[in-house]
Amino acid sequence: MKHYDILIIGGGPAGLTAAISARNTYPDKKIALIRREKIALIPCGIPYIFGTLEKIEDDILPDAPLEKNNVDLIINEVTGSKDNTVILKNGEEVSFDKCVLATGSKPAVPPIPGIDKDGVWFVKKNIEYLRNMKEVLNSAKEIVIIGGGFIGVELADELAKKGKKITIVEMQDSLLPTAMDKEFGDMALEVIKDKGINVLCNTRVKEITGSKSADGVILDNNNKLKADAIVVSAGYKPNLEIAEMFDIDVDHKYGIKVDEYLRTSREGIFAIGDCVRKRCCFTGDYTSIMLASTAMAHGRLAGSNLYDIKVVKGFQGTCGTFSTKIGNIAFGVAGLTEKQAKKVELNYVVGYNETVDRHPGKLPGASKIYTKLIYSRYSHILLGAQIKGGDSIGEMINMYSVIIQNKMTDMEINSMQIGTHPLLTSSPVAYPVINATVDAIMKWYK
Repeated sequence: MKHYDILIIGGGPAGLTAAISARNTYPDKKIALIRREKIALIPCGIPYIFGTLEKIEDDILPDAPLEKNNVDLIINEVTGSKDNTVILKNGEEVSFDKCVLATGSKPAVPPIPGIDKDGVWFVKKNIEYLRNMKEVLNSAKEIVIIGGGFIGVELADELAKKGKKITIVEMQDSLLPTAMDKEFGDMALEVIKDKGINVLCNTRVKEITGSKSADGVILDNNNKLKADAIVVSAGYKPNLEIAEMFDIDVDHKYGIKVDEYLRTSREGIFAIGDCVRKRCCFTGDYTSIMLASTAMAHGRLAGSNLYDIKVVKGFQGTCGTFSTKIGNIAFGVAGLTEKQAKKVELNYVVGYNETVDRHPGKLPGASKIYTKLIYSRYSHILLGAQIKGGDSIGEMINMYSVIIQNKMTDMEINSMQIGTHPLLTSSPVAYPVINATVDAIMKWYK
């Protein structure tokens, strides 16, 4: 039987980060990482293997960091457990002192009749499955995508580059409905329609048709859509099987139950990433948000505190921070949307700004930036940000995320010192972070 001081189960961003953090903190410990897949993929890059990237292997999460940090990689599957030991599929046993579960998530399967037919695909994190899926989608002419979240929209955008006839079916009233307010979802809708993609919001798939292989869908209005292939992108569920093998407490909807240091109900076992139950940093409600950035924050915290608390908790809950790019337009979201603020009855004020990300705006590469900020009316802290524009959005939304997590007030942001340059940023007198804040301040005074 092999024995390790630290055993990490799961090889995605969370597991990889935990391994590196553990090595940095405990240089003398013997560490191993177990994963099922011989080749690990970058989850956020999967939609791009169907268009922008030439081959699936261009989206590989490299093993070099594990090798560099002297972490043993075990390609196998955990099928059982006893005490502080896991049993692998080939019958081998591996024991440990400390264990980190980073088992990730799997696609949610909505209860649609016919969803188990051939020709219905899910966005899985498995290279062989995706290779077969790509081959089928390459030959398909008409494709229906069930779900208008980030994966569904990004996949549609990529497939449209290959001239496919795409229809997105989204049951809510706008695209990206769980991440952003309807006005931003409608902006994304216009961009995606300009790509020639058909979008049906407020619509459900009632049935997937065909005998053995799917040939289309029936909608809740009884209209029918033909399809050579169907992709289901209806969110993800936490992988809980291994946690249950260890008899660890779980919430089947939200994930493995952990304390503020990511310790499970079983002594010596931690859990991180998509498989963990998380709370919103503002409301305290459980959230289904699954992000690589959250997973890596978990990995760094857990990896540092396996034997004792060396790093005092700085992770105050999930601040959902998203970004995506549809065509040439980028979108970013951090914190609460206005819809979410209303739902939990927060008293808020909204600040808006529209400008360009160069100064003067006639410079090459300039793009319009539209900003919406949600502030607490009485405590004055920033609750949420949504932005649309060019590539500068990607890092600007990270700036908003830091502001939100540090509970900066409107007056602190109003007097914030920034660096600007004509070729890189908006004008200092029209900087969107500050000017949208000023708009909120003026409404507060009124």
